[in-house]
Amino acid sequence: AGLSMRGPRVWWSLGLLVLSLRSAVALQVDLEPNSKRCLGEDMAEDAMGKFSFFVVPSSPALPPEESRKAAGVRVQILAPSRSQLMAKDLTYDVSEFTFTAHNAGMHHICFMNQKRETKRVNLEIETDLVKDYSELVKQEHLKPLELQFRKAEDKLKSISHEMGKSREREAQLKQTSETMSSRIQSFSLLSITVLLVISAWQMYYLKSFFRAKKLL
Repeated sequence: AGLSMRGPRVWWSLGLLVLSLRSAVALQVDLEPNSKRCLGEDMAEDAMGKFSFFVVPSSPALPPEESRKAAGVRVQILAPSRSQLMAKDLTYDVSEFTFTAHNAGMHHICFMNQKRETKRVNLEIETDLVKDYSELVKQEHLKPLELQFRKAEDKLKSISHEMGKSREREAQLKQTSETMSSRIQSFSLLSITVLLVISAWQMYYLKSFFRAKKLL
């Protein structure tokens, strides 16, 4: 009886852990006529993400055949290196793009309104997605509880990897800060040296001037 109560409780707790580590945000973007607007999503290396978008129709009751037509808005997704990951013309139906970030940094989602009227785009961003475990379940015959353990283990590995990357970035920032501090100190010493030289030259010049005028 003890095991039967503990299993669902642990399973439920692990499910909450996996869900709590998943990040999602939804927003609507207004586009002025013939305008371009970009948004950014900072993603870690090897992180999975999914972008969902569609153009909000002006009429709530849109026929199915009309909803599949191009709405005059084009989306472009760029990697941190500014290379293009995806580009397509949006419709009033939901379009999805799922990918794995090969480089850490800001990924840009750009919308171009090609019409002479204001358009509104609905955007949903999901990051830190877990991989598809369906094939793994078939191959290893995982039970639901074992599957949740595997998901939690993979997620913890991902978090550990991201923490390592954060420590690397922190070390780089520290090194940059120390380099800047060293340069500032060198510049300060140089400034003091120049001021001392100028002061000595001014004293010598004034002393020579006063001697020439027989004031000393």
